[in-house]
Amino acid sequence: MQREIPPHSIEAEMSVLGAVLLDNGCFHKVKGIIDGADFHREPHRIIFHAFLSLQLADSPFDMVTISKHLRDAGTLEQVGGGAYLAMLIDFVPMSANVAHYCKIVKETSVRRQVITYAHSLIAMAHDGGPVAEGLQEAKAGLASIASNMDSFGGVSITDITDLDTRAARYIQQNKTIQKSRFITGFKELDGYIRGVAPGEVMTIIAYAGSFKTAFLQNLLAAGAKRTHLYHFFLSLEMPVEKVFEREVQISTGMTGRAVEGVFNGDDGQAMAGAVGAGMVNSGSMGLLVCDKPHLSLVKIARLTELARQKYGTIAAIGIDYMGLIDAPGKTLFDKTAHISAEVKNMAKELNLPIILLCQINRDGAKTKHDIEPYDAKGGGDIEAGADFMLGFYTDEAGDLICKGLKNRNGPKDWRLKVIIDKPSFKFQDMVSYVKPKEEKPARRTAI
Repeated sequence: MQREIPPHSIEAEMSVLGAVLLDNGCFHKVKGIIDGADFHREPHRIIFHAFLSLQLADSPFDMVTISKHLRDAGTLEQVGGGAYLAMLIDFVPMSANVAHYCKIVKETSVRRQVITYAHSLIAMAHDGGPVAEGLQEAKAGLASIASNMDSFGGVSITDITDLDTRAARYIQQNKTIQKSRFITGFKELDGYIRGVAPGEVMTIIAYAGSFKTAFLQNLLAAGAKRTHLYHFFLSLEMPVEKVFEREVQISTGMTGRAVEGVFNGDDGQAMAGAVGAGMVNSGSMGLLVCDKPHLSLVKIARLTELARQKYGTIAAIGIDYMGLIDAPGKTLFDKTAHISAEVKNMAKELNLPIILLCQINRDGAKTKHDIEPYDAKGGGDIEAGADFMLGFYTDEAGDLICKGLKNRNGPKDWRLKVIIDKPSFKFQDMVSYVKPKEEKPARRTAI
């Protein structure tokens, strides 16, 4: 029987160690959340304890000092040598989100402790000893594991706010919220949700053929144009070449076939230049795109840090789509629950608005001309992690409808009719929608 691999995240462990090597000053934050025993890989535990030893000696820890310390201890080759230490530094570009990585390391560590303790409880139950003593021991063991969560997330007294502090933070936020809040640009929609603030998540679920990816591209390009700030599009489904073709369509009104013809024609270079000039005005110059597949949320956070490092301020993140994000779990529901919770945490850690696309269950698509939160592929946990949730569907008349499924800033269950030029994927407007009344069959008169 094959033994299951215990919960762990090598990426998060590498990110923590790399962050400390980049910025020794963040080590105090790391120590407040995790210790060496929380690392799954033995080489990572050795490196962490080397940090502790160097700190006690009032020595900085960089490639030179950490390599010497490990070499003197005879463990340098055991951790992978100097090449692995260099890889750790390259693995994480910034130390700003080290608390987020520590949280993942801590959580997986506690999960391993629970699994180990559960096995010991099973063995104890089979031994046939006194039940009362066994239960008392079990309670004490679980209490010990629970106490290990006290530092989970790096909590401190400053995390507790009184009335005056809350008011001061709210006033400070309001000074910048109009610039940092993600606005869709559609007047009636923004009137309902008031935009997506940093740290908030808007999830969009839609039937196949409802233009959800095109909607996200329209939103991000319009946001970049309006704010003159970069917007980051994680295209886990479409390759970057297709993303570009869609961008050209949205900015010029051409069909995909026409775009292909323009760039393949004899005067393709000249035409491409003209198209490019138009795309500058559409906001595409402010759109950053990554089409790397198999991304986890940890990798997405790290890519965002890389983008910030190279391009400066990032105003919002769009992810297409949830089902293609790498996540732990045996079932789709397990993976969905993990992503739903962690994408919200990531939004708060990065202090950015996130727009997340999600598919729906195929079974529901066959029978309805409406949409509900539970239609989302993976279960209702998707709604739990969202501050706002929109659903796109096509009604009986063939109109594309946007329905409010969740709204922290006001009412839900409203519907807007989407005005879209389908050949070019250009979203033009959203207007109030009144659902057509069903025609009653004519009453038959008896003869």
